[in-house]
Amino acid sequence: MLKLMKDCVRRWPEPRDGKIWGSLVIKRGLKRRGRKRELAITLKMKDLLEELLLRSICAYVFTSPIDPARPLGPWVLEEQMTRLRKKIKVHPDAGLHALRHTFLTEAGTYTDPFTLQYVAGHDSIKTTMRYVHPQANAVHKLFVSMTKGDGMDKLSRSLKPTRSRVGAKMGAAGTPIPNDISKLLSLGHLQRAEVVELADTPSALPSLL
Repeated sequence: MLKLMKDCVRRWPEPRDGKIWGSLVIKRGLKRRGRKRELAITLKMKDLLEELLLRSICAYVFTSPIDPARPLGPWVLEEQMTRLRKKIKVHPDAGLHALRHTFLTEAGTYTDPFTLQYVAGHDSIKTTMRYVHPQANAVHKLFVSMTKGDGMDKLSRSLKPTRSRVGAKMGAAGTPIPNDISKLLSLGHLQRAEVVELADTPSALPSLL
């Protein structure tokens, strides 16, 4: 990101959705394929980027503190952090990567892990999961969101037991098979491996095999 070039910053004259002012296209100098991505520019990012672009007189957004004609060196920020640690007392883990970790942890409360993986530029979802920390009210919010409108009512109706071509067959506990599953079985849409995935459902599908 510190090697971000000016042509990767796409600014719009007016905001879209009232909040997004452009996009950052991360596409060069990447060590991993997952790091290639396009991110949105918020109002605060827009203001900061405009300051950096006005100062820079080279192809890069981030420039040397003493010479705007040169790109920012790889160790400049780390050296600044080292000097700062000598002046003030900070946590041993405080550093540039801690800022990234904090951002991703906060962002994880607003989106799903796969979107967070894209934003972070991670190749593996396992890396992203380190930043996902479920909150105490997450389950409550999930079910509140699902019950807005008639979403759950539609789901309940779709799974209401009916007697179709295989609907007359009963599970081990004497429960009718839900209509959607009956259709899949009767039309032969399920492969053997897929049936195994349904083995934990209350309809006791093994009794049909």
